[in-house]
Amino acid sequence: MKYQLKCLKTGDYIDDDYTLHYTENALLQAVYNEPFELQNRQGVWKYLSWLPVSKANEYVAGTVTYKAEALGDAMGCSDLWVTFHGYWPEKRAMCPTGSFKDMEAVPTIQRLKDHNEQGIICASAGNTARAFAHFCGLDNTPLLVVVGKDHAQRLWVPEGHPTDSVHLVVVEDGDYYDAKLVAKGVAKHLDGWQLEGGVHNVARRDGIGSLIIDAAQTIGRLPDHYFQGIGGGPGPIGVHEMAERLIKEGLFEGPVPRQHVSQNVEHRPIHNAWKAGRNHLIDDDFPTMDVEVYSDYLMNKSPAYGLVGGVHDILKASNGQTYVVEEQAAVAAKAMIESIEGIDIMTPGAVAAASLQQALDSGEVNPKDCIVLNISGGGVQRLKREVTTVAVEPWLRVSKETGVAQILKSLDA
Repeated sequence: MKYQLKCLKTGDYIDDDYTLHYTENALLQAVYNEPFELQNRQGVWKYLSWLPVSKANEYVAGTVTYKAEALGDAMGCSDLWVTFHGYWPEKRAMCPTGSFKDMEAVPTIQRLKDHNEQGIICASAGNTARAFAHFCGLDNTPLLVVVGKDHAQRLWVPEGHPTDSVHLVVVEDGDYYDAKLVAKGVAKHLDGWQLEGGVHNVARRDGIGSLIIDAAQTIGRLPDHYFQGIGGGPGPIGVHEMAERLIKEGLFEGPVPRQHVSQNVEHRPIHNAWKAGRNHLIDDDFPTMDVEVYSDYLMNKSPAYGLVGGVHDILKASNGQTYVVEEQAAVAAKAMIESIEGIDIMTPGAVAAASLQQALDSGEVNPKDCIVLNISGGGVQRLKREVTTVAVEPWLRVSKETGVAQILKSLDA
């Protein structure tokens, strides 16, 4: 293979076997041993040199970067760029399920094949599930996707899209966290199947991270600032790692972009820990009861904050900042973007935009600086107007207490 995996705690290098874990509480990072060479391909495959796979497959997902002059004027900054991920035909957008999770699914499927694994197990709050269902369906790769009770309706595909290989499991009395526990429990018993891995999956991180290569090439430099709504953390971590590679390779000058990550005001463990100056999460960082939030895509009960190489470390390395966003501010930001840009956006992008407005208003960010705002999902409402979609029907409905046993029994049958 053209790469090895480096443990960010021990510094050890190992060969990849779709490896997710090596040392407790530490990420593995792909280290590429060939010079970077831009490919004449589409989407993430332009950056094949820095994806942990043997070759490109036929599936396309990627970033569209553009200068948002009118939006920048409205927000009070002069050098604003948007990385858009979703459905927007006029912009030639390349994320067919509406979010940048497509950029994670495409290389992950190839990584799975490189290591002769039989199938993928995935837990999701919706976007990741939809991305993997879309591409695994096309590829006929077996997928076991587990979602909480409130997220099953987010799993849809275009009418006629193949889904024979997709098995949707709904945890009737559970949320995203419970879905992850069930998925991990099943994975322990299924030889030849792999958890997609979340933040520990280097194909996910480098797939998402390719957005900063696209941005830097379009802008002509690395931006000063990068804004994104955050749940678990693969996006900002992947972007930071990829920016470091660009600098180390001599393709762009540093420093790395400052990471600006934002959460809902009601559920903000990363913000709480960062503002307290801690490199780890504690129970008090989380709400004591279930809360309703504006963007539940960003509500993660086990974010990758304290891992070596995780969110704390990239915030520290980039002189980053965290924000909390009230629903009213996010709603206003969403309405402004949709009015100016002419495309609907998903709630994580609205939270990120509202945090950018905070940073500009407070002086945290100079309005003349080069800024990248990640609209991590968009065009879904338009897609559903223009393309007939159908829900993926659940294969099983389970409880969180007995879900693992129910799934294994049904698979055996």
